[in-house]
Amino acid sequence: MRDDDMLNFDHLVREHHAGLRAFIRALGVDEAWVDDMAQEVFIVAFRKQAEFRKTEDFGKWLRGIARRQVMGERTKTARRHRIMHEGITDVLLSLGIEKHEPEPNRERVVNTMKNCVGKLGEPQRELLRCRYEEGRQCKELAAEFSSSAAAIRKQLQRIRTAVRKCMKQAVGDPA
Repeated sequence: MRDDDMLNFDHLVREHHAGLRAFIRALGVDEAWVDDMAQEVFIVAFRKQAEFRKTEDFGKWLRGIARRQVMGERTKTARRHRIMHEGITDVLLSLGIEKHEPEPNRERVVNTMKNCVGKLGEPQRELLRCRYEEGRQCKELAAEFSSSAAAIRKQLQRIRTAVRKCMKQAVGDPA
């Protein structure tokens, strides 16, 4: 790599660092891990910079890497504690957010999500609370709710889908 390419990459990192951190946080990564995730994204970008086409938007390219990193993080059970709540992160990832929205819009999205959750029946809200607020596993909830772990996972999937649909109707397509 030439020295001027390295300087250009350094400039791009400085230019996009704050926006990338905000985007990663908006995907549901725990605030304590945002800097680490951003650093991982920049390491991947540095290693793959030959694949970047100079006609593309560097920020969008970084956000794509970040999305893949967060999705990968979701599949790693040993490091799930980086994600605030996996169900919320699933919803936020599925919305296809490609850019960080200003803080007021983020608050609106969170309030919309709370409103949509509030429209659920009490049993669904209780299941969400037990799973995501208390962090209890599906196997444990299955025993409590006289069900199977697979049925609990399916019910949670249906609840997330309903919340996602409600949010899309209320907020529209955020991309």
